[in-house]
Amino acid sequence: MGALALLLLLPLAAACTDDPEPGATPVVETSAGTLRGLAHDGIRSFRGIPYAAAPVGDLRWAEPQPAEPWDGERDATAYGSACLQSTYSALGPVPTTVKDASEDCLFLNVNRPQDDSEDLPVMVYLHGGGFMIGTGGDDLSNAPPLVRRGVVLVTLNYRLGRLGFFAHPALRGDVANFGLLDQVAALEWVRDNIAEFGGDPDNVTLFGSSAGGMSVNALMASPRAEGLFHRAISQSGLGREPSQTLAAARRASGLRGATLADLRGLDAETVMEAPLNVFTGDVPLVDGGVLPASVAAVFAAGDEAEVPYLVGTTDLEFPDSVLEGRGSEPAQLRADLAGAAERALVAAYGSAEAYEKHFFSDAVFTEPARFLAAAHAERAPTYLYRFSIASPATLESVGGAVHSSDIAYAFGTTSDARAETIGDYLVAFATTGDPNHDGAPEWPTPDGGALLGLTVDGPVAVAVDPWRRRLDAVQRLSEAR
Repeated sequence: MGALALLLLLPLAAACTDDPEPGATPVVETSAGTLRGLAHDGIRSFRGIPYAAAPVGDLRWAEPQPAEPWDGERDATAYGSACLQSTYSALGPVPTTVKDASEDCLFLNVNRPQDDSEDLPVMVYLHGGGFMIGTGGDDLSNAPPLVRRGVVLVTLNYRLGRLGFFAHPALRGDVANFGLLDQVAALEWVRDNIAEFGGDPDNVTLFGSSAGGMSVNALMASPRAEGLFHRAISQSGLGREPSQTLAAARRASGLRGATLADLRGLDAETVMEAPLNVFTGDVPLVDGGVLPASVAAVFAAGDEAEVPYLVGTTDLEFPDSVLEGRGSEPAQLRADLAGAAERALVAAYGSAEAYEKHFFSDAVFTEPARFLAAAHAERAPTYLYRFSIASPATLESVGGAVHSSDIAYAFGTTSDARAETIGDYLVAFATTGDPNHDGAPEWPTPDGGALLGLTVDGPVAVAVDPWRRRLDAVQRLSEAR
């Protein structure tokens, strides 16, 4: 699985080019000082807000510390620097469109409707990118269409690559998931400040896709995030990925003789050259101080956060054509995953063609989402979905909806009218913890694998999953490992 480090990389939107509304300069007071933001597109935005001190010098590979207060009004009309991007993997250079990146990157952004309403539901978005690339400061993540529905939208940066997830004998303590702790610090900032932006600190929904969805699941499994969010949405967030222990990660780390001073003296770009692979347990790590066990183990034990949970995937996350485009060999990936069970799996799929088309996506994404939903349904309201909306050309050439294709529907940044329906479900969930609302097809709870299909023909409640036989076979394979 080491060749798959690129598979969770999400496309990043171009730099924002908002046209500000004349005479509109919203001002908000926070615990660290006053912010002067920007009114545009029917919303108010406050950007580049430091939620923690710069993680540099002695704060590299340290828990995030409070940001320094400032005097006077701070200009909050431009995004802060993205976190340094990891451009190296087992497949070579990783593409990223981020140009303004720095080790000093712990900034968040707040967007609210252009009115004076209060106690609005808060949605905190964690970006994807394989924990290697990405930023919360882009047009897609700070989408006016979602905000205008009546929510306060928060986006953020968190440390990536080996600056965010690192273990070494010279680093004492029981923390290696520094990027996850950045997310916790941002949630603490939201708790302490979001009321000033019209948000309800007691109604916070955490959501994310890909590595962001993995982060959502990890924070549900982390005692450090307890009480900081009240609903959770994980889009294509895996669920059965391995997680190295802190001791194993320390043994595998390079620069064995380096001291802490040596490590913190390394050039940051050099640190980011070290590959990070979500499929081999590099992230998230089981470090005790943040994540007590793997996500799957925590959910299986019933120890995750007891909050309403919405989880799902696209119906064809990574078809062979996408895998090949990433430089991987699909047949070898399937063989590595299936092992000696390949013949039984082909029988469960009904044909070699169906097995070859769906098995990788099912094993890495679809079955783990079903597993997390079934486990969490024992503790709190849970809703499972499968997204299959794609253009006729994509359906003809690929055969389904691919990884990350549902993001634009969640944010309302597509002209497809079906995004309106999906947005209604998500905002209802963020408001009440239940996506069901008047006039919409009922979203069932995942009893027996029931789910809502988000299809080209609209939402369809699925009581008996037609994929159940093959997903049961994938589940048996996963549990036998």
